[in-house]
Amino acid sequence: MAKCGEQLTVEELHEKKLLEKIDGIGFLYPPFASIISDLLLVIRQHQMPFRVYETYRTPARQKKLTSLGLSKIRHPLDDKHVHGLAVDFLIDYRAIRTLKKNKLSQITESDLNKKTSDISDDYGAVYNLGVNVLQTTTNKPRTKVEDQVVLDFWNNFGKLIERQFPHLAWGGNFNLKPGELIGTDPPHVEYRDANKLMSQRRALNVLRARGNPGLGKN
Repeated sequence: MAKCGEQLTVEELHEKKLLEKIDGIGFLYPPFASIISDLLLVIRQHQMPFRVYETYRTPARQKKLTSLGLSKIRHPLDDKHVHGLAVDFLIDYRAIRTLKKNKLSQITESDLNKKTSDISDDYGAVYNLGVNVLQTTTNKPRTKVEDQVVLDFWNNFGKLIERQFPHLAWGGNFNLKPGELIGTDPPHVEYRDANKLMSQRRALNVLRARGNPGLGKN
């Protein structure tokens, strides 16, 4: 890697590019991309305050996220984003007037104003926008409502998906235990057949044939 003040080589620029966050749907598995396009249309029609945070993820980016402790996926090809079968959403803080300029809105504002999508501490912050405090080695899981408006937005988002998009699965239902108000990953939406497609490598082969960055050739 080039030192401070030195220009990056073509190879180093390519490696850096593979670590960037992608928020367009063009690199997703095509049938899934079509459904997400419809979901985005419905979100706009209902004036819901959600925008896409991340879609397809290169294996290099997934590996880096794991190394930083921001993901528990050990092998990049075990991640649904890498197969183009998952999308993460973000609440637009400007729609949540009750938050004003607290930590949540500052984190979100920082992310939205970035001109480039470098991996940073903000990645972890984005995934703390829900209401559950997750289990750690020292603490048991519990539910904490940071803001009722935020909780309501996420749950309405989940209801919309359950009602109108049977081929999608919402992360707000993941690992939901008695007494908890929402699951462990409300920003996450995935193709309901994702596990099957991943085991068969069908989606990955389609993305590789389409030339998705970071996948190389068959």
